[in-house]
Amino acid sequence: MSQDQQIPLGQALDNAIDAWLIERQQLLSQFIALPQMSIQDDVLGAIHEMCETLVDYTSQGHFRVYEQLLQVIIERDPSSEEKLQDLLVQIHDTTDRIVVFDDEYGSADKLTIQDIGHFTGRLSKLGEALTERFNREDELMALVEGGPQVHMH
Repeated sequence: MSQDQQIPLGQALDNAIDAWLIERQQLLSQFIALPQMSIQDDVLGAIHEMCETLVDYTSQGHFRVYEQLLQVIIERDPSSEEKLQDLLVQIHDTTDRIVVFDDEYGSADKLTIQDIGHFTGRLSKLGEALTERFNREDELMALVEGGPQVHMH
């Protein structure tokens, strides 16, 4: 592959990461806004919107960003493959927790007072999963930026 052919791939990866990180910021804004809402606000609409962003962000990572990041990292440093697999396992674990949250609230057509009582705890658990996920994703991106000199000993 010539140098000219690699430039668009690098730009495509940069663009994918930029779009993904913008979506991450949108997700965080929506997540932080939810607990501040009053009952009179369209809480259910806000939950649906956040779940949509959550699923979009998660999908974009899995189907657009991670694969490209892995390819770049392994090309630079084939010995990093085991570390990458560990990171991916941890990221996939958070995906399972995200899917559970989305299954419960993403298409809910009503929330009872009891549901609202449980929601705070579930939102907190989602926050923990997102924090873990963002940290693992940041580690993944650091491996791309750091190249082969980034090793965990």
